[in-house]
Amino acid sequence: MGTRKPLLILAIVSVIAGLLGFSGGPRADEPVPQAFALPAGGVQVRFMVAGDSITAAGSHTVADGHVGEASWINYVNTPGAPPALAWTGGWALGGAQTGDMAAALRHGSADALVILAGTNDLARHTTRERTAANLIRISQIVQAPVVLLSSVPPRDDAVDATVDYNGFLQSLAAERGWIFVDAAAGLRSDANTFAAGLSDDGVHPNVEGARILGAAIGQALGTKPVVAIADTSGAEPLG
Repeated sequence: MGTRKPLLILAIVSVIAGLLGFSGGPRADEPVPQAFALPAGGVQVRFMVAGDSITAAGSHTVADGHVGEASWINYVNTPGAPPALAWTGGWALGGAQTGDMAAALRHGSADALVILAGTNDLARHTTRERTAANLIRISQIVQAPVVLLSSVPPRDDAVDATVDYNGFLQSLAAERGWIFVDAAAGLRSDANTFAAGLSDDGVHPNVEGARILGAAIGQALGTKPVVAIADTSGAEPLG
């Protein structure tokens, strides 16, 4: 009897711990998040995101902290160095237009908000007025001293329109006091299509393309001018 009682108590404690999720790690039926847990030591900048398939890379649970392998988010930190950047939330989904992002993104706070958006607005011939209003609304949802607006990657079936759209983004960023980064520059050929080996479909960066895009965004985040305060006042989304 003397040995059974401690074993019985241990078994009961183990069962309760398992039910409450105190087993020392994630339960087998729970997802392991890729974001939201800040890396220990060396983190200087927390950033949130708003985007489409370029950011989600096939994931349907970006809001829960998961992105696909070909997402630029995976490559913002310098390989082999202590992580200086931490992704802490946001929203992205394949096929999303800026209006979808403005409707789905949830309030939060971070050191910077990274917006990489508009490829689908361009494809659906959304007016610039509407896209601008949605981007402004997105910037209002997250409390961040810096809004980083990235160029969109090439689109081999709409070269001139994509070049023109990136010019629009740069002008909008200047008007709003946002930081514009031409993160897609390293993906382009001289003809403004995808450079060889950086996309498998002429629309989305592959893993190698995502590395280039992520490194450019990471460099911009790592050197962000924290005194630049974004102008997040203004229009509501038009849809």
